[in-house]
Amino acid sequence: MAVQVEREPSPEFWTGGRRRRKPTLEDRLIARMLAPWLDEELARGIGASLSAAHAARAEQLTGERERQRVARALDRLVDRAQNPRPAYPSPLLPPCPEQVRDAMPLILSIRSRLLAGQPLAAQGIARLKTLLRDRSGACYTAGGEGALTVALQEVSELLGAEQ
Repeated sequence: MAVQVEREPSPEFWTGGRRRRKPTLEDRLIARMLAPWLDEELARGIGASLSAAHAARAEQLTGERERQRVARALDRLVDRAQNPRPAYPSPLLPPCPEQVRDAMPLILSIRSRLLAGQPLAAQGIARLKTLLRDRSGACYTAGGEGALTVALQEVSELLGAEQ
């Protein structure tokens, strides 16, 4: 009697038996233009195998250039929380200093992981980008003590989950 073991479907399963091709220049350009939407979908767990644009965006997110960009965005978040500027010259919403201060160990840990060059999951980077971009989210609102810490713990877990 044979016992069948359940496992994750192979990438070929999602592509109708074909191996996914390497993203073309057109795929990469489309992924760049649709980045905010693709990031949202990747952050929610929609796989990179859904389309060539998703695959190209996942590749972009995990690349060195984008990882450095996200690390700089974390630096700016910390700088703006520690050195608030007058509201008049800047239309940008300032981050919540308490949330950022409480989450500082996680911010520094995630930043160092982004710059370390080791493989990280696209879903985690996408979730971090959407968290930083959400002006009504945990980075920018004082509501919910430790909300940013909780959100960054989830990001940290997702970063380690290879996809």
